[in-house]
Amino acid sequence: MSATSTVPRTPAKASTSTTLKKSERRRALTFDDVREIALSMPDVIETTAYGMPAFKAGKTRFAGQPIARPDVEPNSVGVYIRFEERDRVMAARPDVYYLTDHFRPYPAVLVRVSRVNRAELRELLGAAWHHAMEGSTRARKKSRRAPGQGRK
Repeated sequence: MSATSTVPRTPAKASTSTTLKKSERRRALTFDDVREIALSMPDVIETTAYGMPAFKAGKTRFAGQPIARPDVEPNSVGVYIRFEERDRVMAARPDVYYLTDHFRPYPAVLVRVSRVNRAELRELLGAAWHHAMEGSTRARKKSRRAPGQGRK
């Protein structure tokens, strides 16, 4: 009978240790991971905004490290996204995405980098990159118009 009671415990211990090993292998992401992903995208440069590292696609900033404030959690990144998208991600993952009063009026969201996985971070930065590139393209087209030629 003790052999029977030992059998269920052994697989449970094995699966628990396997689970622990998998979670131990997944390290928390940092701003260095944000930098690596952002700089892997076309036409991206690292710059600064308010003395903090930031990333531009074309001439438009799309992500950056927020200034340290009491209401900004450490290891966060600010990412520009549309208001509708911000509302969606915040509702779906309030443990990852958040706002402060300072960021509320802007089309942006703060991300707790250590709580997001690499694929989700890449997707979010990619969406922000696309939005920035659209803005840069519109600005370039506008600046190419001859003087006196307004919108049609």
